[in-house]
Amino acid sequence: MSSANDYRPLLFGIAYRMLGRVTEAEDMVQEAYLRFHLQPEGSIGLPKAWLTKAVTRLCIDQLRSARRQREEYVGPWLPEPLVEENSTDLADTLSTAFMLMLEKLSPVDRAVFLLREAFGHDYPAISEITGRSEAACRQIVCRAKERLGREANKQSTATEEAERLVKEFLAAAQSGELAQLLALLTEDAILYSDGGGRVRAALLPIYGPDRIGRLFMGMRRLSTEGSPPPRFVKINGSPGVVTCHGEQGISVMTFAFEGNRVKAVYIVRNPDKLTGIIP
Repeated sequence: MSSANDYRPLLFGIAYRMLGRVTEAEDMVQEAYLRFHLQPEGSIGLPKAWLTKAVTRLCIDQLRSARRQREEYVGPWLPEPLVEENSTDLADTLSTAFMLMLEKLSPVDRAVFLLREAFGHDYPAISEITGRSEAACRQIVCRAKERLGREANKQSTATEEAERLVKEFLAAAQSGELAQLLALLTEDAILYSDGGGRVRAALLPIYGPDRIGRLFMGMRRLSTEGSPPPRFVKINGSPGVVTCHGEQGISVMTFAFEGNRVKAVYIVRNPDKLTGIIP
């Protein structure tokens, strides 16, 4: 017989994908369990369903209350990176690219889409969790697929190929081989850098391989001697890189791919989002 605590990984997976923040997701899970244990003994027939509904609704409320904070965020907002040991399940719906696409959806639409596409809930269950009718939930998923589908289909690359591309990309950036770096980027490549106003980072997305290449060449010139070598890790279910910049802190890079080239680079530098990352 399953214990209610057995559902923590599932609940965290829902909360993290909803919120994009590890600590906030953990808080939502903890609050759901607190409310669960306050219910009269024997009053909850299906703990898993009850907890899933509780954590989903808590996340919807949290997203609504944090809307202004997100709107006032300094520079591009990126999800907090999840390190390898926490991101082994449902990796396709953990990628930075996927999480960013979810930002285009309203809190309720995001919940409906995730419950259906990432966690495989049927529509009666989703209706019960979100308070929307089954017909409305079907429409939400259909609209979300139309809105996100074309972009989402461009993100996936086999793990081995992705690892090779990341290593080649980093080697070119470190060696100053601009031509090699440019060859690894798609023509419409884009770079997002999230410093959150706390550390130096680009305040707007950087478009095009030439500008991205120049940025990495500039970063190479500013790098300090004696810094530890970059560390290849699995971040949000995909190959990523952790780099240490001495007094400037650390950065976490993740990528999206298209046609065996790098389509997007995501750099998280906001120290508030890197407390769980080992340099």
